[in-house]
Amino acid sequence: MMELDEVDKRILELLRENSRLSFSEIARQFGFSDVAIRKRIDKLVERGVVKKFTCEIDYSKLGKPVSAFIFIKTRADRTNDVMETLKEFQDIQEIYQVMGEYDIIARANVSSIDALKELTDEKMANIHGVMEVKPNIIFQ
Repeated sequence: MMELDEVDKRILELLRENSRLSFSEIARQFGFSDVAIRKRIDKLVERGVVKKFTCEIDYSKLGKPVSAFIFIKTRADRTNDVMETLKEFQDIQEIYQVMGEYDIIARANVSSIDALKELTDEKMANIHGVMEVKPNIIFQ
């Protein structure tokens, strides 16, 4: 386990809020040089603390305003196969294998409630090994 000092913790917070911040912008907030910040961020990347730099997408602006968590029960021997199949669905943004009542939780963005129903009741429910599909619409 890597111990982080307060500067590294704050750098991570800033990058989580906006991964496009430049080294200069971050350095200004701490009174450090760009090089010092670059070295700290490079170290966080090298040690695997920062896995990737990404962006948050507003799917409503892409015509997909309905967001849902979808809870899926599978046959134990089919969970990995179901996950691989779900990766092919364009409306699914995230897939997690979990332990508990359900085996998989997926997050999807779709154009409408009808599109969500089609995704869950027609596409997901018919994947070999899927035993139950339970969508939960995200309000906030």
